[in-house]
Amino acid sequence: MPDEKKELEEEILGEFEWALKDPNEEKIRQLGEVVSIITTKLTEAITNLQISVMDLESKVDALENRMSSMAARAPAAAASTGGPAAAPAAGAEPIPTMARAPTPKPAGAPGGGMSMMGELKALLAARRRKTEGPE
Repeated sequence: MPDEKKELEEEILGEFEWALKDPNEEKIRQLGEVVSIITTKLTEAITNLQISVMDLESKVDALENRMSSMAARAPAAAASTGGPAAAPAAGAEPIPTMARAPTPKPAGAPGGGMSMMGELKALLAARRRKTEGPE
């Protein structure tokens, strides 16, 4: 994998060097395509990371809720059996297992702002308009 990464890095640098040696409209346009592809891949990776983090946060919240529920029931169970809090009462209900929380979809940046992916798309669109405008 490190060889692939190094090869890709060299290929991208080659594209930049090629375009900057003798810049013309075609080379600059192709360089813009390379930048666009890189930006797209980065936004996909960022989106996947955001989804993973949100999924992990929901799982942690579910575990915290479950622990709170168990901690609240422990004194009652210990009092009814007269034993340690960890021993379940003979006729007590089992602790319900929590259903897996649904995976939330990223709905934008906190505070109501535009998401990072939205910002990048807007920047790419502006760049496209600027490049295509004076033709």
